[in-house]
Parts: sequence; structure tokens; C-alpha cells
Amino acid sequence: MRLTRTENTKRNIIVGEIDKISGVILPFIVRTMIIHLIGADYLGLTSLFYSILQMLNLMEMGFGTAIIYSLYKPIAENDDRKINALLQYYKKIYRTVGIAVGVTGICMLPFLPHLIRGNTPPDINIYLLYLIYLLNTCVNFFIFPNRKAILTAHQRDDISGRIHIFTQLGMYLGQAFFIWFARDYYLYALMMPISSVIYSLLCGWRAKKQYPDYRAEGELEKSEYREIRKQVAGLMIRKVAMLSRNAFDSMFVSAFLGLTITAVYGNYYYIMDSVVMIIAVIKTSMAGGVGNSIAMDSIEKNRKDMHMINFLFMWISGWCSICLLCLYQPFMRLWAGEEMTLPVGYAVIFAVYFYVLKMSDIRTLYSESAGIWWQARYISVLEAAANLLLNWLLIRWMGLFGIILATLISYFVFNFAGGAVLLYKYYFTEGGLERFFLAHGFYAAAAFAVGGTTYGVVSLLDRIPAPGFWHSAAVLAGKAGICLILPNLLFLCIYGRTAEFKESRKLLERVIHR
Repeated sequence: MRLTRTENTKRNIIVGEIDKISGVILPFIVRTMIIHLIGADYLGLTSLFYSILQMLNLMEMGFGTAIIYSLYKPIAENDDRKINALLQYYKKIYRTVGIAVGVTGICMLPFLPHLIRGNTPPDINIYLLYLIYLLNTCVNFFIFPNRKAILTAHQRDDISGRIHIFTQLGMYLGQAFFIWFARDYYLYALMMPISSVIYSLLCGWRAKKQYPDYRAEGELEKSEYREIRKQVAGLMIRKVAMLSRNAFDSMFVSAFLGLTITAVYGNYYYIMDSVVMIIAVIKTSMAGGVGNSIAMDSIEKNRKDMHMINFLFMWISGWCSICLLCLYQPFMRLWAGEEMTLPVGYAVIFAVYFYVLKMSDIRTLYSESAGIWWQARYISVLEAAANLLLNWLLIRWMGLFGIILATLISYFVFNFAGGAVLLYKYYFTEGGLERFFLAHGFYAAAAFAVGGTTYGVVSLLDRIPAPGFWHSAAVLAGKAGICLILPNLLFLCIYGRTAEFKESRKLLERVIHR
């Protein structure tokens, strides 16, 4: 079965962007209410618990990703027997993992006080609150996880996206109600597992209706089990590296610098991660189509496609990083107050951090679709080890700035550079690595030049006195307007004559025409 990739991608991007934008605005409103109505320390606890549970999610070991990758080929070949066997295997594995996560999470209870420096909110029992977060994590392992995988493998994330929009709207409205009227953080937290249960049930029902011929039954051949386990081993190691970027970072900040600094760091990270999630929709919307293309099309075609998509993605990423650079500080002062605003150097390093994270996204999409996980195991181990070591060293020397710098360095060296080497070694075997690196060097230089120019222009607005809230908001809006137009005009001047721009323009014209 050849998927209608362009149509699916376009549909997924539209629904996905609505989902992600609502997933940024609604929690932003709730987060603002928490800061101003009950206190920032509650957000520090939330960041810490999320970090702990992200570590427990390592027990999933990447089985979900490996199963989805394994589904691409049988879907392309209409092999229902293998699809059903994979779904059965997925179901068994996730039930086992869910039990393991729950038991291990409970065993973590005695260690919670040692991960918090300073006092906790007086009206909160950290053990009870942690158990609510643990319940929310475990729910996803038991309620139709295999049916949700079918939607992703068929490039129908728009279906699960619509359901997610509906359920998260209900969750955030409930959370806002309990924070505003009851000032009750326990009821706020309980809305998460309730929402997760409803979301999983609706996704399972919709997947069954969309693909009624698929049933979780049958067994895989021994060679297929071995292949999946091999890929899972590589994915497990890679997930450790991914978690070391944020989960371990937040734990270091909490243990060394306290809950208040953790909350401030969490606010800055939340803004950056919100932008990450919004543009990540582009990547996730294409995942099923890229997997289908790798299963059916030539390596040369996929290489050309990757270079073209990467060009468009880095244009968007460069623009977003410039917006972060120029808008971080005025936005944080307006939102959280001067006392929760970090020095301007943090805006710079968060903007660079964001850009470096995005440099690997399209390359990662092709690496995952080609199944290059086992080959990347050593790179992932080195990234995680380097990040943890640099965290421990640099937080003592540079404080919070050192934590961000440690993650940035380890990610660039091992994930971006090392991951690209592996992709061209094991999939794009006919070469092109040098072109890939040169292109990224060109894109980074362009983003640096455009970013410096834009920052210089928006800084002129700082000369306008902004003593009150509305004056400050007007200055922020003026800076946002400049960031919307100026960087893209400058990028157009730089990229307008390149071959990548001409090819990507043709692609966009086809998509718009359809």
C-alpha cells in the first residue's frame, strides 16, 4: 500500500499545529495562574516529577518506535498477518512495561526528599502528588497503545490529534477551574490521569473503526523477534541520551540550586519547548510518509528529498531561534515578573540551544525511518555520559548557565555530527556527508547574521519608555512584528538564488495547488 504522503502530511500538519498551539496557549494560561495565585514552587515540583517519570519511561526501551518502524513494510505490502502479530507483541510488551514502571515508581518514594533542596509548599504531601503523576504515566501503557500505533504507522496522526485537542481542552479548563476557585493543586494534578484515560479510550475506538481488519493476534517468527529486540537495544540507549538533555538537567538544578531556580529554568525551557513542539509537528506529520518512501523508493530519491526538506526546516528553525533571541526577555518580564527573569545571556544561549536541537531533526527522521538505532548505540552512550559529566562539572563552575551549555555541547558533538556520520555510512552509502555539513554551516551562518541584524533593530524599541503593563505589551508586540517580517525578508535575500530554494518552492506550490 502506497500512502498518499503529501495529502496525509498536509492534513497532519494542519491538525497537529492546532493541537500543539492549543497545547502551548492553554498550559501557558494555567502556568501563569499557578505562578500568581499559589506560587512558583509548585511548578518546581511539577518539573521535578516529570523528570523522574521520564527516567522511568526508559523501561519502555523504545519498543513503541521499533514496532511502528516494523509496521511500515507490512503496511506497504498489505501483510495483515504480520501487522496483527506485531500489534499482539506490542500489547504484551506494554502491559509488562506498565507494571514495571508502576512498581519502580513506588520504590522511588523514599528518595523524593533527597532530590529537593530547600522547603516544599506547606500544603503539599509530595508523596501523594507524586503518585498522581505516576498514575498518569502508567495509564498510557495499558489502554490500547497498539491501536494508537496503527494510526501513526498509517500517517493518520490527524485522527489522534483531533481527539487530543478535545481531551486536553477539557483537562486545562478543569485545571484552571480548580486553581482559580479552589486553589487545590491535588485536583489540578488529578485532571491529568482522567484526561489520559479518556484520550486512550477514544483513540482505541477510532483506530478500531478506521482499520477494522486489524486484530492483536498471532505470533512473529523468531528472526522477527530478534530484529525488533536488536533495534530496541539501540533505541533504549538513544532514549537515555534524550532524557539526559532535560530530565537529568532539571534534577541537577533541583538538587544543586533549589525549587525556585528549577521553576525559573522550567519557565524558560517551557517557552523554548513550546516552540519545539509546534514545529515538531512538521517532522511527525511526515514520519509515516518518509517510512513508506524508504520502504518503496530509491536511496537517491530519499537523499534529495531529505536535503530539500532540511532546507525548509532550517529556514523555519532559524526564524524561530531569532524570535526567541529577541522576545525572550521582554516576554518573561511581562509574564512572570522581573524577579523570575534571568540575565540576557540566558536568552542568547536558549536561542542557540533551540537552533542546535533543530539541526538534527530531519536527519533523525530519516535515521529512524531507516531503522538506524542499533548502529547509533555508542554515539548515544557517549552523548549521555558527556552530558552528565559536563552537568556535574559546569553547574559547580557556572551554575544554571553551565547546565544548558553542557547539554548544548554534548548534543552538537554526538547527536548532530555523530548521527549524520552514521546515516551516511549505513543508509546514504554513496556519499553526500560533506554537502550535508556544508549546508548546515551555511544555514547557521545565515541565521547568525540575520539574528544579529534583527536583534539590533528590535533593540531600538528599548529606548521607548515602558513603565506600565500596557506600554510594555505594546513594545513586545512591536518587536514581534519586526521578528515576523524582517528575518524572513533577509533569509529570502540570502537563499533566493539557491537550488534548494527553487526545489522547495516547487514542492510548496504543488501542496498549495492540491
